[in-house]
Amino acid sequence: MRKSINNLFNINPKFSTTAAFVIGLILIDDLTAIEQNAVGEWLILLGQTLITNSGLQMVIENKISNNTININSKELKSIYNPTIYDINKTKDLLNKLYPTYKNELASLLKIIKKLEKEINNIKKE
Repeated sequence: MRKSINNLFNINPKFSTTAAFVIGLILIDDLTAIEQNAVGEWLILLGQTLITNSGLQMVIENKISNNTININSKELKSIYNPTIYDINKTKDLLNKLYPTYKNELASLLKIIKKLEKEINNIKKE
């Protein structure tokens, strides 16, 4: 089953969209308006179930990995004023809310430097 689902994600998106459209058109001829509505509503419910589950799963995964940054938080909104921007206050707040962001940023910078070195080496060859 899992392999079949993985194959679904390797299909060309335009082909997949066209196939869904064609299947929908084929179903129109064999179903009454009430049956079309029932099948359509069922498919919408299927999609909503997948979207709801994946959305909640992403929230949980982000909380576990501490990747959640809420730009709508009262803390961030209280310091943001486009005409008066205090960078030190923002840094203090980020340190308080997201204590590991400096480590993550340093790791990303190291990775970028390594990639730049590799690119330069490739250019030299």
